[in-house]
Amino acid sequence: MPDGLNGRPTPVLPMPEVLLARWFAERLGMTDATIVASNLLPGGAVQHNWRIDLDIDGTAQSYVLRAGPEFPLPESLSKVDEFDVLRRVHGAGVPVPEPLWFRDGDTPFFVSRLCRGEARRDGLIDRPDNEALLCDLGAVLAAIHQMKPASHANPEAPLARVETLAEWMDGLTEMPTLVADSIAEGLVWLRRHAPEECDGTLVHRDFRTGNFLVEDGRLIAVLDWEFAGWGDPHEDIGWFCAQCWRGDAQSQEAGGLGDRRDFYDAYMASGANKPDPERVRFWEVFAHLRWAVIALQQGARARAGAHPAWELEEAEARVPLLLRTVAEITR
Repeated sequence: MPDGLNGRPTPVLPMPEVLLARWFAERLGMTDATIVASNLLPGGAVQHNWRIDLDIDGTAQSYVLRAGPEFPLPESLSKVDEFDVLRRVHGAGVPVPEPLWFRDGDTPFFVSRLCRGEARRDGLIDRPDNEALLCDLGAVLAAIHQMKPASHANPEAPLARVETLAEWMDGLTEMPTLVADSIAEGLVWLRRHAPEECDGTLVHRDFRTGNFLVEDGRLIAVLDWEFAGWGDPHEDIGWFCAQCWRGDAQSQEAGGLGDRRDFYDAYMASGANKPDPERVRFWEVFAHLRWAVIALQQGARARAGAHPAWELEEAEARVPLLLRTVAEITR
């Protein structure tokens, strides 16, 4: 089926279903497997995720196949690196979809076990009580931030992250002058206020409402590890608490779900250090500017033929509001 806005066909599985079924059977140590259904899941503005329903000797089993897009974002990890991160955090007890198998090839992909739960941001924000969920989120973020880089890893300092944004800007060719000037002003502010380098930890870099699965008000799994790396743990706190991820619940500073203090309390109760307000403020400004640049990249991907074009173009349309927010919170 074509994507109505750019005339390109929607993504297809990395291999024909017959071959994919055989591949699954080999991984499962079975002689035969049948793919009953393969459906592209919603919400894949960068990566493509398919739900694969199998019949294994009369037993139904379901998995998620995650493959990279034809036009990736500059910050996205390779599939093998994302799979490696997922295995590491799963091994450390972080609730994530269980990573099972990786396959290299023309279109690399990996397979995880299907998790239950709801991820839709508006549905989570509209819940009357997210107290237990905020406790879960504070605890799991603390667990992520307790993972330290290996000796060969090179954590990114705050100023280095700012320069990454500047590099991304250099790669964008189509941009209104007002947008370019506003981003340039934001970069100046970030350079002036960049905090000193701190002890690096694992950083998810897209920890926000909409990127985790919830059931009955409790956290089931943290999703979308394609941007993960080593750096300042405050980056995740600033991203989660940024205004742009609160939806219509702007007064609920912790991801639109509740009070920032409750989230901080749960984070610290699980062994993490007390967040530094000035570092968090820096990363909240960074969050809006980063999201603005990524949104511009999404628009460029749409024009290049990426799927789904409507969602990518919708992201780009948010850029003026994001830049107004940057101007407001840096005054």
